[in-house]
Amino acid sequence: MIRSLYSGISGMAAHQTKLNVIGNNIANVNTYGFKASRVVFSDVLYQNLSTATEATNTTGGTNASQLGYGAKVASIDMLNTISSGASTGRALDVYIAGEGYLVVQPEAGANRYTRVGNLKFDALGNLTDGAGSKVMGIPLDVDNNPVLDANGTLAIDDLQAINVPPAELAKYTGITIGKSGEITGIKAGDPEFTKASGFSWLNSVTVPEDSNYTGNVELMVGYTVSVDSTSGDFAGAFTIPPTTDIIGTLSIAKSGSSYVIGEETELTDTNEDPFTAYGTPSVSSAGILTFSGMPGLKIDTSQFTGDGPFNATIIPSDEVTVLATIKTQGGVTEYLSVPEDWEFDAENPNIALTGESGSINLNVDATEFANLLDLDTSGGLPNTIIGKIEAGSDKPVTLGYLALGKFANNDGLLQDGNGYFMESANSGTPIATKAGTNGTGGTESANLEMSNVDLSQEFTDMIVAQRGFQANSRIITVSDSILEELINLKR
Repeated sequence: MIRSLYSGISGMAAHQTKLNVIGNNIANVNTYGFKASRVVFSDVLYQNLSTATEATNTTGGTNASQLGYGAKVASIDMLNTISSGASTGRALDVYIAGEGYLVVQPEAGANRYTRVGNLKFDALGNLTDGAGSKVMGIPLDVDNNPVLDANGTLAIDDLQAINVPPAELAKYTGITIGKSGEITGIKAGDPEFTKASGFSWLNSVTVPEDSNYTGNVELMVGYTVSVDSTSGDFAGAFTIPPTTDIIGTLSIAKSGSSYVIGEETELTDTNEDPFTAYGTPSVSSAGILTFSGMPGLKIDTSQFTGDGPFNATIIPSDEVTVLATIKTQGGVTEYLSVPEDWEFDAENPNIALTGESGSINLNVDATEFANLLDLDTSGGLPNTIIGKIEAGSDKPVTLGYLALGKFANNDGLLQDGNGYFMESANSGTPIATKAGTNGTGGTESANLEMSNVDLSQEFTDMIVAQRGFQANSRIITVSDSILEELINLKR
């Protein structure tokens, strides 16, 4: 009776484990990349009631009589069948159409392996998975080709986290993942300058690739002006374009809630004629004062206290200046000028125009351009359009290469939660390779691998396990009943 009780208990324990596994499978029926498990039972120890005997010339042989002690769980196997991909429409979702695992690092040096490819770039430009682990990739050479050994593989420890600097990442659109795990994005081509006709002294114009200038480039060779405020703390209140043709003293006074031109104002144009058409003053909601007759002059009244007058002097430069007028992509006009210590060198006729948002380098003919610099105060080329800047053609750029890890025994991996697997003593040491090579599957963008749980099979197994548990419990009930009868014999 004790033996039957033990058999019933071991059978119940084994079937309880099977039900637990089935429950976990069903719970993850919609978990991307999940691999179902199965329970394999085995029988346990046997007691020999009689041994087998060998046949003789006069008697036949007999078989052994053995009595078992129930069932146990022999193994819980992970079913590594590959499921189909589910379309997501998201370019950075990736499905591995074959064997292989994405290599990720939840923390430095801690490699994990996953089939769940819901990837994204974080604020620091790191490519991460849904749990925030860094995705490891194959190093790239100077031509953005993956660096691999001669056999197309790489040691796992040689992989690098895929990172694109945020400032660069913002320049890309249409980021997607190709069949070989290549991550590409579309980047606007380098700005291109088209020279206008009639400027034989201009050889070339170089625009930095990170420049945000666009549209016409207007070049001025001559005298420019600047504002020299004599109002102490109000030096920053007066601004005026360097290409203006107004020079002299400007005095602004406050009268009630408006502003007027002060009596000390002595403005002339560059031809030294008195400039009296100041126009109507107006103040914007931001406190910027302008005059219709003096375009480009802006005065920040928030820096004023009291009624004034507030004075500024518009002065010309001492030397002939090279100045470019250009707009940013946002439509804001900027002025680029040569460095203050610049001197024209006939032996090296390159002129660098620098500004806050980039720079333009002009390569000019030394002799012809030198003649342009020999000007008087009224000469020059004011606001002459020398050409146009346009964005270059869009081009795909490789941002990184996903690495796939390949194991000798996928079934030997340890499940670690979050869709992760860990290397074990029986899985073998992984190698890294490019997707679609060395026995790995290619990668498909905008798809994720579905769970391989078969609900119909799980429900069938659940019924069988339930009945098995129920039958083993009946063995205990019956054994208990028989023991009770034995105990009652003496009554």
